[in-house]
Amino acid sequence: MGQVFTYIADDILPQYAEMRRCDWCQTESSLYRINIENSQGFSDSACINCIKTLPLRWIYPKDNERIIAQLIDQRFPKGTKSQSQRFAFTVELCDDYRRTPCLPNFIQNDDWPHCCGDFTEFIGDAGTTFTGLYNEFEWWGHQDDMAREYGIEQLIDGEDRISLFKCLHCLRKFWICQYT
Repeated sequence: MGQVFTYIADDILPQYAEMRRCDWCQTESSLYRINIENSQGFSDSACINCIKTLPLRWIYPKDNERIIAQLIDQRFPKGTKSQSQRFAFTVELCDDYRRTPCLPNFIQNDDWPHCCGDFTEFIGDAGTTFTGLYNEFEWWGHQDDMAREYGIEQLIDGEDRISLFKCLHCLRKFWICQYT
């Protein structure tokens, strides 16, 4: 689990940062892709401090936020936690997920894998920020997708990036590919 962002491994963060001035705090810093808007304007990047401290309502919702209630039900079946505990977990999960920077390879939507009632941790791109063994990774996506037929190894050298994730609870690993 990432210490900076729950759903991104800390060791790969520098690979996805761009050094320049943050529109929100005006400091020169490593910026990450995230869509933020308030009455003063819009920006598609921010520094870690601003991502973590700006009001959550300024940060654009992600596609998968609509499934957070289902994830809480999976992780904590009804009756195992009080209503107030379930609400607190829901708020924490939504906050952590929305404050997670956008991945540059998610050009179509935020199809972030989830497992064990939680979102998974992004651990890198196959062939670039991750160079380990791929045989432990399961396909995450539609069963009839062509990427699944080709497999990770055949897609690594192509134009499309393969994103790799691991579950924070059971350590299952997943891969996904969005075509450019």
